[in-house]
Amino acid sequence: MKNQSLCNIRFNYKNNIWIKIHMILKNSKNAWYYLNQGLTAVYYNEFKKAVSKFNKASSLEPENIVIQLHKGTTLHKMEDYKKAIICFDHVLSVDPKNIDALYNKGLALQKIGNFDEAIILFKESLKIDSNFLDSLISMGLCLSNLGRNKEALKITDKVLIKNQKHTTALYNKSLILGRLGLNSEAVSFLKKAIEEDSRQSNILYEKGQKLAKQKKHEEAIKFYTKALEIDRKNTKALVAKGWTLDFAGFGNKDIFAFYDRAIEIDPKCTEALLNKGLVLDRTGQYKKAIECFDRIIEYDPKNVRALYSKGVSLSSLKKFGEARFYCECAIELDPKNVFALCSMVWFLEHSKKYNEALVYCEKALKINPNYVYAISYKGKLLLSLKRYEESIVWYSKALKLDPENQTAIYHKNKAEDELEKLKKESLLKKLSKL
Repeated sequence: MKNQSLCNIRFNYKNNIWIKIHMILKNSKNAWYYLNQGLTAVYYNEFKKAVSKFNKASSLEPENIVIQLHKGTTLHKMEDYKKAIICFDHVLSVDPKNIDALYNKGLALQKIGNFDEAIILFKESLKIDSNFLDSLISMGLCLSNLGRNKEALKITDKVLIKNQKHTTALYNKSLILGRLGLNSEAVSFLKKAIEEDSRQSNILYEKGQKLAKQKKHEEAIKFYTKALEIDRKNTKALVAKGWTLDFAGFGNKDIFAFYDRAIEIDPKCTEALLNKGLVLDRTGQYKKAIECFDRIIEYDPKNVRALYSKGVSLSSLKKFGEARFYCECAIELDPKNVFALCSMVWFLEHSKKYNEALVYCEKALKINPNYVYAISYKGKLLLSLKRYEESIVWYSKALKLDPENQTAIYHKNKAEDELEKLKKESLLKKLSKL
């Protein structure tokens, strides 16, 4: 009995240990899950959501300094510097030599004007890594803010000796030179900084575009975000990020924040105006969509995409005469533009002019025989003309190229049902004559 009770105690003890280990692993898995959700939210500029996810992760793993570090940097982006400092202090209480926490706490202190305290932290980080250029640059800026511009200039020059194209150092040198009254030199360094920022931002944007072409949109948006952190005036990155948010299903407010910023920077930013117009059209705001297309047509009267897009929006407003005019203008300018041709197909089909729509559909298919939209639309037109067998053939072609095309699947089934009804009706007539 004694041995049995001892075995039970050992078993229960081991069992409890395994339960605890399982709970730790479960919590760890969940914590990293929420951490990754938070990081994704940061890339989509959803900072409040990110902090909420970091809080969930932290509640599962209170001592996880990685979570606290990311929460702190997000709060810094939200300009909540005091709460950010609390996060960095939490990290430093666990790991006093955490270089990222030292540096980021220094940045937060710098933002609230505690330059002396910030300098101490930057110096601490430089003791750990003497080549940590970001700390050196930030320390130089703090010295300048304290009026110690000559010291600040020496430190900034140390960075530029190591890296002539360090944009933050170039910006800081411009600022310091300006404070020293050396205005022409200050302007020269400012130009260098802007040029370098633009170059680096475009490199990141191009990397994002490559990933987007591979349909890796979540990875692409990280590069667009980084591109915009370097150069907020990169209109290509703004448009690309707006488009990705649209693709991800975000609301108009979030999407338009990027398109509007691009238009503010460049009032003739065609891609921003077009994409904004298309979103407005898709969400039923046709008049506002037309305003976007009109702005493009004002400075670029031969913009085919703006012309046929305006035609589609006008058609939705039941202004059929004007709609046809703009679609025809687009086709006249570019007769081989399949999108312009298919916009005319869409307009004519909605006007119930199926035979005429079929002519334009054929034109589009001659140019691009594998264009699924045109193939599927031909099936729809034939269905409307009650040419069911032909309709089924064209929907089958569309589904060979795009097996997940739900519209084609639905209408093909409809055509097959209608054909079956006709066959039954024909059979009943024959039987009734017997």
